Formats: sequence, structure tokens, C-alpha cells
Amino acid sequence: MKKRTLILVLLPVITLLTLVRLFAHDDETPAAKPSASGSNIWNAAQEPTNWWNEIKQTHGRVGPWNVLGWRMGKAALRELNATWGQHELDVICYIPLKTPYSCIADGLVVGTGNSIGRLDIRLGEVMTMADIHVSVRRKDGSGPVLLLKPKVEYLEKIRSQPDEQLDALAHECGQLPEEKLFAIEKLPQSNKGLKNH
Repeated sequence: MKKRTLILVLLPVITLLTLVRLFAHDDETPAAKPSASGSNIWNAAQEPTNWWNEIKQTHGRVGPWNVLGWRMGKAALRELNATWGQHELDVICYIPLKTPYSCIADGLVVGTGNSIGRLDIRLGEVMTMADIHVSVRRKDGSGPVLLLKPKVEYLEKIRSQPDEQLDALAHECGQLPEEKLFAIEKLPQSNKGLKNH
């Protein structure tokens, strides 16, 4: 009888502790340190070796808009010395909130390993195609803010293309020199010394 009572008492405690650990996020896990964001056991993602297939799996199809986002994401990692999937970056994708522009966001997810659900990729709305840009900074506040601005000429080229052209345009976007696709501007962080309220 005592064993049964002990089991009945311990079972809810064990269940509760298991659930707490199961649903813990990086910043809620005692073992996670700020410098090791994204490195807990619940984030074991690996950078894809086949980016084309990963975009297809994430987005449903591969087109020039999501390949452009992937290229910008890779450039942001390189320029800010960040690691894929470690959630070291804050990324805001400023686009008209409709397709095909929104496809850029899925490319950014594949390119950086960041995620919309973890709020390290967010969408901001702009009203014109000419205002599209991606703003990126390191979460730790080090380094510049990057402004990645697609070339308007390139956006005009890929806008409103028939479906049968999308595959060829996506391959082309994967191969074109970066400077033909977008410009990168490095800006000083403007929030140094500001306190969170």
C-alpha cells in the first residue's frame, strides 16, 4: 500500500517536471547561456546542405523571391560573423505584405536558420516595391546594423513572371553575383545606451 501511495504522489511530480523541460525555450533553460542561444537540446537543427530542397520543403516551391531571401540571409550571417541556426540575429523583412514579396521571408528562414515563430525574423510593411529591404543586427548588440536592399532593376525583372519562368529565374538568382541582386549598407547601432522599458 505504501508503494502505491508513493507512486501516486510521485507520478504527477515527474509528469510536471517532464512537461516543464519539454516546453522550455532557450532563455528558460537553466543550462542555456546568452552566448549559447539556440544550442539547447530542443534546437538540434543542422544547416541544410541542399538549400534548393530546403527552400522547396519550407516554402512549397522554389522561386526567385525566396532564393533572393536565402542569398540575403547568407550574406547577413557572413557580414555579422554569425552561425546558422544559433539565433544570434534579429532580422526584420520590410516588404509589401502580399505574395510574391512575402516569399523573401521563407528564404531568410532557410538562409539564416532563424525562425518567425521564435521572433528572430519579423515582417514589417512597406507600400512600394522600391522600399523593400531587410534590416539585421546581432542580438548581443555588437557590430553594425545591416541594411540589405534588393536592386530595383532585379525586382522588376522577376516581378509578375509566368510560372514556367520561375524555375529558371530561381536558378539564375542562385548564381548571379551578389552585387547584381542587392546592396549591403552597414549602419552604426543607434540603440547603444538605451534601456529597455
